[in-house]
Amino acid sequence: MDIISFGETMLRLCAAPGLRLETTPHFVVYVGGTESNTLACLARMQLQATWLSALPASPVGRHIETELRHHGVDTSQVIWSEQDSRLGIYYSEEAPAPLGTQVYYDRANSACALLDPAAVDYTLVDKARLLHLTGITPALSANAREVCRRLMARAQAQQIPLVFDVNYRAKLWPASEAANAIEDACRQASIVFCTRADAAELWGISGEPEAVLRQMAARFSAGESAKTIVLTLGDAGSAQLQNDIYTTEAAIQTEGTARFGSGDAFAAGYLYAYLEGPLYRELRERYPLSPLTFGNAFAALKRCIAGDIAVITPEDVRGVLLRHEGLRFR
Repeated sequence: MDIISFGETMLRLCAAPGLRLETTPHFVVYVGGTESNTLACLARMQLQATWLSALPASPVGRHIETELRHHGVDTSQVIWSEQDSRLGIYYSEEAPAPLGTQVYYDRANSACALLDPAAVDYTLVDKARLLHLTGITPALSANAREVCRRLMARAQAQQIPLVFDVNYRAKLWPASEAANAIEDACRQASIVFCTRADAAELWGISGEPEAVLRQMAARFSAGESAKTIVLTLGDAGSAQLQNDIYTTEAAIQTEGTARFGSGDAFAAGYLYAYLEGPLYRELRERYPLSPLTFGNAFAALKRCIAGDIAVITPEDVRGVLLRHEGLRFR
């Protein structure tokens, strides 16, 4: 497989735009989880993506699996819990500023959070080119944190690169606890994704993007091992520090406002190029494309698509890149 990831996927119940949760007469239901969002996007782009998690053996659990399989994700490693176990749910309402987007979680003691670490086959990591984890999963429970720790240990022992997306969620745990819990992952990871806001909240690192990246590199340096740190900058695009070389890419303009899953789509785009997906191999010989460019393209497309998963195709990505100002495709 190209990539394997472990994490919780939930149902998102969304009020219609302009309606509050307390008054909405109905919900739109989406399937979403940061790890599976990333995997679904990569699977749709013809890479082999495997999702490791636990789901209740119930209709709602099967709904999650069916949705991910529809996008091409390998769900054969899902661990099925008792039928009366819980599926995590979160509620969202979206409104323009100054009200903004609100999120409310109902995910405590879910099947994924209660997963027995002994039930996981950690040798699955051996078959992957990348292990992908995020800072959300260890916040769920001690069990989920232990599964992450064992997956990381297996990846390190087998020399499988770790990709770690910081993805801090203040509603799940305090910043000081999160920073301490993910320290080892940030050190081990070959690629670290982080937002500018998370760098400031978790480690007090702020300033210009290059300064932030260099401070993060100094903090998470792991001897002589190569590390790439990627900083997402919202409307300003993205930047990275790789082999002590700083580069940045402007955002690709989009009129889309669907923010859920756009960070996951960025990670998928970056990893697609890193893993040398077919479209990246085709275009890189002719055009000055980088993983940051692909990340920005995937994120721009996701903003145009409702739901948490970037329902995109290689043709969609090609079209965005062809139209991207400054690349001079001819």
